Amino acid sequence: MAERGRPKKWNEEQKEILELYKREHLDKKTNKIVEGFINVSREEFIEWFKKSGFEKGCCYCGTTNETSLKIYNSQTISKIRHDATRGEKRMRRLELERRDPNKPYDDLENLAWACHWCNNAKSNFFTELEFHPTISYAIKKVIDEISKEIDDLNK
Repeated sequence: MAERGRPKKWNEEQKEILELYKREHLDKKTNKIVEGFINVSREEFIEWFKKSGFEKGCCYCGTTNETSLKIYNSQTISKIRHDATRGEKRMRRLELERRDPNKPYDDLENLAWACHWCNNAKSNFFTELEFHPTISYAIKKVIDEISKEIDDLNK
């Protein structure tokens, strides 16, 4: 029998997404490292995920999971590009992003999906309005060029 709110069979990507719910982060109220979300249940997170637009791509530049994985593989498998995956831990897929870095991860209205490059560049410094569309447009242009370069090399 499946757990409530969870399909009977989860693929690897879905399991990885659920791991995001449980990952450690800094609780700004207590200034302590905590595991998982504090004010959001797993069922609420799963429901948010279903509606979140994960399959649409980065909320800033539109880079998809497929493009992220292609670039990741170009570093880890084919070695076409320099490996910048932080020990193969980042870049495979979209990452959870806080649109306003001053709000917690527990605020589902503040969460979105971002590619590694936008998430890294925006960091906790820029707000969504400061970052998008100017900076994300430049990132998208370069990511598209890199993706085409990889496709050309793999022909």
